[in-house]
Amino acid sequence: MHKNKIIILIFFLITIVLMAVGYSIFATDFTINGTSEITGNWDVRITNIIATQVPDGCDAGTPTFTKDSINFSAKLNKPGDEIIYEVTIENLGTIDAELQTIIFTEEIDGIEEINYTTSELKKDLNVGESTTFNIIVTYVKSSESVPDVKTKTLTGIIQYVQKDNS
Repeated sequence: MHKNKIIILIFFLITIVLMAVGYSIFATDFTINGTSEITGNWDVRITNIIATQVPDGCDAGTPTFTKDSINFSAKLNKPGDEIIYEVTIENLGTIDAELQTIIFTEEIDGIEEINYTTSELKKDLNVGESTTFNIIVTYVKSSESVPDVKTKTLTGIIQYVQKDNS
């Protein structure tokens, strides 16, 4: 009986060794290496501002811009005068964009005799495309006298975001 136990134990040990050898013969290790890189470039920017309409006696100043801001100083002479500034926005990057937010706010304590209006902007601004819009500054025609306060400030926010191409 003791001899049978030894034979069974040797049989199990040989079986385990054979299983290990068999496993190593039929097992394959895979090595996976990967690298990812973002190559897209976000570059939606202001590329120009010019005064396209300046009535006699008015001064559009020298409008300036950076990639994300514009500045202008309009001097209007008489009721009905209107200066138009044309602003260009371009998508110079590699990612399509879409207009998310546009907010223009006139200074609350400014005068009512000056109005600001804007034309529409292009909603989708795909790679390589540009859009222009106008900012129109008007000395209200119905003004009957020259106001004591003579200025009104405009603040604007235009926000383009990555276009959802799904």
